Amino acid sequence: MASIDKSTNNRIVSIVDDDIDIAVLFRDAFRSIPDITVFTFTDPNLALEHFVINSQSYVLVISDFRMPELNGIELLTKIKESNKFVRTILMTAFEVQDKIFHEFTEKEIINSFIQKPIRMPDLIQEVDIQLRSYRAKRNYPS
Repeated sequence: MASIDKSTNNRIVSIVDDDIDIAVLFRDAFRSIPDITVFTFTDPNLALEHFVINSQSYVLVISDFRMPELNGIELLTKIKESNKFVRTILMTAFEVQDKIFHEFTEKEIINSFIQKPIRMPDLIQEVDIQLRSYRAKRNYPS
């Protein structure tokens, strides 16, 4: 797995969903967002490997909640342990227990939550909010 050239202005955003159609749909929706490189993963373990190799280039990880082997909360926890500045969005079509959601939100493991299905303009707006938040916390150039 290759690392990203850190001399570029591109920041990495990844979409992790075991449903390839959703991952591709979201990736295509993000084409209008400048200065990001989008990676899609259907295997959370591969997503984690890529993140570890490129952790300092990552700005956002969007993960489905229910996935085989490693669920979204477990993945996002490992990601935050590696780089506390990266922004995270948990998404699901299912109900998440409020207690679990609030616990991981308070610990800043989850920065935002998306309930599927979501309208693409709302998704792009949420991604934009998270990218701006990352820039503000890291003093990243616009």
